[in-house]
Amino acid sequence: MPASTARWPWIAPIVIYAVSALEMIIMISPAAAYFYSVYTPLFHGLEQSAATAWLPQFFLPHLAATRVPFFRWLTLSGAALALLGLLGFFFCAVQLYYGKFVKKKLVSGGLYGRVRHPQYLCLAIAGAGFLLLWPRFFILASFLVMLGLYYILARHEEELIRQRYGSATDDYLASVPMFNPFRGRRKAPGARPVPRTRALLAWLAVSAVTLALAFLLRSVGVNQLYTLRTSQPDVTTLALNARTNDEIAALTRSVLATPTAQALMARDPGTSLFIQISGGSSQLKHLLIDLGMRENIVSTIPSGSKSAYAVVSRVTARDPAVSGRPDPLAFGTDIEPLFYVRVADGRDPVVYELLPEQFHPGFSRIRF
Repeated sequence: MPASTARWPWIAPIVIYAVSALEMIIMISPAAAYFYSVYTPLFHGLEQSAATAWLPQFFLPHLAATRVPFFRWLTLSGAALALLGLLGFFFCAVQLYYGKFVKKKLVSGGLYGRVRHPQYLCLAIAGAGFLLLWPRFFILASFLVMLGLYYILARHEEELIRQRYGSATDDYLASVPMFNPFRGRRKAPGARPVPRTRALLAWLAVSAVTLALAFLLRSVGVNQLYTLRTSQPDVTTLALNARTNDEIAALTRSVLATPTAQALMARDPGTSLFIQISGGSSQLKHLLIDLGMRENIVSTIPSGSKSAYAVVSRVTARDPAVSGRPDPLAFGTDIEPLFYVRVADGRDPVVYELLPEQFHPGFSRIRF
């Protein structure tokens, strides 16, 4: 089907989704400063309310491995879906504009013979792929809105098609499915679009089920992380790579035995700590970037080390009225990086202090 100038009104929300989903690339690119200046205040603002604090958080493990391979498969499928969707979109674009500018006719063959809007379908597939690669709730919500906008735009374009081509389009619109490529062509003379109210209710139902599934996946994923928790002292340790509980406990003891950790616990015996253990300096850099460290500071950390690194953060509840032990993986908590420790076999741990000015203020830190 031909392109329409009616596409322009939806450019802004689609670009917002694309920029959000490509955060993983933007964060390590020259555009990082723009991202931090625009999106960090947005995420920080969302985290201040209990009703919206979940939006900046991840619903799938991103940094950390889990005890089940399912989550790893989701990430790999995300890369495949993103590639498939983008390739399909460009193939459709070539077919569409060749038919429009060269053949001067309605495009109804190829992928357009399977569905009426294959470009939107391919963009939705690519969007789902990027969502699995960078699974923030905020991106999921914007993705669902984007799907609704695609449907509205598709219906509007079909009205324009009818006006431009007249009765010549009736058979095509009635027999070719809108988005489902598995239904196949079938004659349905006189078929009419789904009533708008019914379409809205269907979108709301799909969105509700999708968000509920995302919360369920987050709960399962968090329970399958390589974590160890102690109450005296109040410490939660998360290993980003697969480790036994004994290995995690040994690394935790090494970190807590350092003079820096001892002084911290003596100064504030009730403090809650979150220890994230990375395997090697490359993963440490990734972790520090996701904790909001400035790029020029990360670049000064030497590469190539295979030692274990433990980043130690203080955990606090955003609501001071909340009592009890703050959970670093919960929606209503903040973590403040304090120092990191290099733990090498046969050597004394080495402590590196982390200062507030080394991090972007108000950054929505990625926990797992």
